[in-house]
Amino acid sequence: MKVNLLNCADYVNSDVLPFKNDVFEDLRFEPILNTMAKNDKFVYQACKNIILAPSEDRKNILHRQDAIKEAVAQKKYIFQLYITISEIFTDLTILKNRTKKEGNPLPSVRVMNSLETLDLLSTGLEKLKAVIVDANNQFEPGIFRSFFEQFLKEYDSDFMLLVHEKCQTLRTLQIGGEIQISGRVGRGLKSDGLLVNSISEVKSKRKFERLNAILNAKIRKNEIRINYEDLQLSRDCRDLESTGLLHVAACFEDFNKEISRLFESLRTQIAFFYGCCNLHTHMTGMTFGLCFPEIAEKSHAIETDRMYDLSLAIETLRAPQNNSLRGSDTLLYIITGVNHGGKTSFLRAAAVAQIMAQAGMFVPARGMKTGIFRGIFTHFGRNEDATLNSGRLEEELSRLSRMIDVMKPGSLLFLNESFATTSENEGAAIADDIIRALNDNKVTVFFVTHIYAYAKRAYREHYENTQFLQTERNERNERTYRIISGEPSETGYGMEMYSKIICGIQ
Repeated sequence: MKVNLLNCADYVNSDVLPFKNDVFEDLRFEPILNTMAKNDKFVYQACKNIILAPSEDRKNILHRQDAIKEAVAQKKYIFQLYITISEIFTDLTILKNRTKKEGNPLPSVRVMNSLETLDLLSTGLEKLKAVIVDANNQFEPGIFRSFFEQFLKEYDSDFMLLVHEKCQTLRTLQIGGEIQISGRVGRGLKSDGLLVNSISEVKSKRKFERLNAILNAKIRKNEIRINYEDLQLSRDCRDLESTGLLHVAACFEDFNKEISRLFESLRTQIAFFYGCCNLHTHMTGMTFGLCFPEIAEKSHAIETDRMYDLSLAIETLRAPQNNSLRGSDTLLYIITGVNHGGKTSFLRAAAVAQIMAQAGMFVPARGMKTGIFRGIFTHFGRNEDATLNSGRLEEELSRLSRMIDVMKPGSLLFLNESFATTSENEGAAIADDIIRALNDNKVTVFFVTHIYAYAKRAYREHYENTQFLQTERNERNERTYRIISGEPSETGYGMEMYSKIICGIQ
């Protein structure tokens, strides 16, 4: 059975973001994932893997939105499902770790391990079914309800009876059962093409029971009993016994793997919904706003209403300044203005919202409409690193070059203080060449910069499909930490900071 809670049935999984570690660090996803995981390492990793592989399929994004809406409406059952599956995996992990220590076990040991695994899986199925039966009565018709009904149909009472019969078959061997084997004589008079026909309990006859330690295995067709005192026959019979047991073990191991794969897939997907429920509860409690974005079919426009930096909000528990964005056909956003005025926070907010939108999640904004980008990249300036073998500008350009190599038309790039490690004129020339080439290839760029020469030239020459944004200051010339439309600002207000911090002048 295939679990299609997270994705449409015909969906092909998205590639992970090519530079996911850079994206993760630059956008500060850590507080978001910690909120989702609540100290559960598996939930943390599952959510990280899914979020950093944003979908490029509108149908699948909308499918995932619907599934998350259903999940957050029935958080109680999502939590129960995840807890139940986690308990099953805890037991399986204990068993797996124990059997690993056995190395290459004897066939009889493999059969017993299969029995223990099958016992755990069948018990787990029963527990999971109980939760699903209860949940099925509470969920509205939709993605989860369809899955529940398919699950209950697939693993009905007849299936569970079959599982219990298989368990009983293995227990028969455990207490001393009989394997019926058929085959033919191969080359060198060796057995060939052996098959296990049946496994049954030995019906003991007192007067023949274990007489003189005679082998209790039988070659069924002619009812031949073989005395173990003949060493060669003993070895041959042991070979037959091992073959039969290995065949039995293989059959049950395949069955166990099939059920285990179901649990693994379900665990990963439910873990993501569990994380979304935790994040939804936290964001709702903060009352800063969230929404499921509208996904445009062919446009790359980004429009937001009161978007905010989610990581900052989680860490401070205070309402960060929110910003609205009107993208239309914009390919380049140039953001300038005062130091510590909210530019980087705005950049992170826009990038996180877009990634969450393409992961099918709700976003930190009151409203959002966006298109689908084919790859999302971040290039933030780095502090001095003793491990670097080259200058900072060379490192920046090398890193950006590697990103450009894998970009496609329709990609999205967030630049934060890039090209600032050289002179302003050189930085302006480099930025202009690179960004023009990217825009010509339909790559959308957000660029936070203090390179005034570049920003002013772009403004003066009316670069096509470009928006100019700057940090806002109120009537008292104080920072508001909001980003508004406006002509590029020439100063970073460095003297103001110097006066306040060093000189103490207000």
